[in-house]
Order: sequence, then C-alpha cells, then structure tokens
Amino acid sequence: MAGLSKTELRRQLRHRRQVIPADLRSTTQWKVINNLRTLLADLRPAAIGLYMATDGELDLAPLAAELWRDNQTVCLPRVVARHYALTFNVWPPFGPTEPDVLGIEAATGAEITPSAMIIPCLGYSRNGYRLGSGGGYYDRTLASLRHPTRTIGVCFTELELPPTFKPEPHDIPLEFVVTGKEVIVPELAKFGKTR
Repeated sequence: MAGLSKTELRRQLRHRRQVIPADLRSTTQWKVINNLRTLLADLRPAAIGLYMATDGELDLAPLAAELWRDNQTVCLPRVVARHYALTFNVWPPFGPTEPDVLGIEAATGAEITPSAMIIPCLGYSRNGYRLGSGGGYYDRTLASLRHPTRTIGVCFTELELPPTFKPEPHDIPLEFVVTGKEVIVPELAKFGKTR
C-alpha cells in the first residue's frame, strides 16, 4: 500500500474490511466494546457520541445498550448539510432515529456536544491519525469544537495504515485508537507503549 493515493488506499481498506470473516468481525466487535468500556470508565465523560455503523464499520449498538443501562447520556452524529461539521443529538434509550442528509440514521433528541466522541476509522495509524470515508465530516467537526472533547477512534486491528501514510496539515490526531487488540495512546505509542 506504499505510495497509494488516499482514494486508492480507501478502496483497498474497504475491500479488506469487507472480507474480514464473520467470526473475526464478531470477536473484534466484542473486544473493541470491552476496551471501550474500560476506557470510558476511566474517562467518565458526561455525554458519549457514538455512531450508526454503515458499510462494514464496527457496530457499537450493544455498547449503547450498556451505556443506557448505566444512565449514561448517548448521542449520535447528524449530517445536516454536505461539507459542514456534524451536529450531535441525544439518543435516549432505544429512542427513535431518522435518516440524515446522507441517509444515515440519526437521533432526534436535543442537540448536544459530546464530551467523548467515538469515531469510526477506515484505517488508523499508531500516532493517532485516521483515514475516514472521505467526506471530511469528522475533520470539520473536530476543527470546530469549542469545548474539550475526548476523541476515540475505533477500527479493526487489520486496517492499520502503512508507515508511509502521511496526514494532511488539517488532520487532527485522535487521543486514543481502540482496536480488538489494544488501546493505542499516541503519546505513549511514540515510545513503543500501549495502554
């Protein structure tokens, strides 16, 4: 994957994600949720931004059910217009959703800024950079945040970006990257450590 354009890299990563066997996908989902559960218990955010899985992303719906059971505030992103930052709406326990501008299910509750945002990654690097689907919605959202928000990427372990991947100047690194194998803290990763 060395020297590939972002478009070609995305195409290859999407293909690799689609061919992950169902048993590995299921195992990874539960390991990621377990890692997230531990991390969120340490961070203790007031409101947690999840996402509705699409196109083979890790499905965190079981985590939402756990968070609701623990009386946590959960919210979902909403694309309100193309090329704009995301907004987040409270998603009460098993509350209704509706399609946003891109047709992705979004919550209908009050608008809120999450204090921890869990972000799907198509690919990730050990220094906290992510490759997303290409719409730039999370990039614009992270750049526009006015309140401190913990950022947590989630991805399949197998989709680590090649060492040749170079982030763009506008890319903002994540604080944590959670895979089925580990919780990567980019500040520690510089020294060859994980959480």
